[in-house]
Amino acid sequence: MKKVFALSLLLAFALFGCTVKQEVQANNEYGAEIVYHSDVSPEDCYICGDKAENLQTVNWGQCNVALVSLNTFEVKPIKINRYDMDGHLIRKESGVMSLGGGACADGGFAASLMEDYDRGYATGVLDFYNDEELDVDKLSTFLCEDCLNDVLPWKLNQCSGVGVINLETKKIHVIPNTTSGFSIGDFYVDCNPLERNKETSRMDLLIFYCPVRY
Repeated sequence: MKKVFALSLLLAFALFGCTVKQEVQANNEYGAEIVYHSDVSPEDCYICGDKAENLQTVNWGQCNVALVSLNTFEVKPIKINRYDMDGHLIRKESGVMSLGGGACADGGFAASLMEDYDRGYATGVLDFYNDEELDVDKLSTFLCEDCLNDVLPWKLNQCSGVGVINLETKKIHVIPNTTSGFSIGDFYVDCNPLERNKETSRMDLLIFYCPVRY
């Protein structure tokens, strides 16, 4: 009976049509765990490998976050904490606000966020466009197997094609397509879906810096 059950699962995934290999492993009494496979080596991974250095606009190691297209891996930093040219944190009032985010070059998401340095938050609107849905096959071309499985949650149908990446730890949290909020390092991201316009779905974003107080 166990062999018949395992064969049925393998046939189901084969008929599903997804080119990313999936493997069902025993997890616990609550169900099974889906493991996604990638042919990208750790050295070529955009998170833990050398390819991360190709993202010229990203200042890795800074205490900031960025929006990332999970389908193309284009990254848009959100500079809530300011740094000087030598990479040192600026610990004084700026007295100004600036516009962060931007539009992806390939028709992916576009974000317009007002960054308030002195108050430690950014707020604005995210338009998903081509990144409205997460394409696991595309994401698997940028990440090694370990990083791919670290990023992908259990319920893929609740995921958009946009994520938030912690530039200090390189951890990625996928933005859900439902009303929600989540913490990522010292930041909290509040997501509020808006009424869809003629071109794409939209979402209000509020990202604020909230380190542990005590």
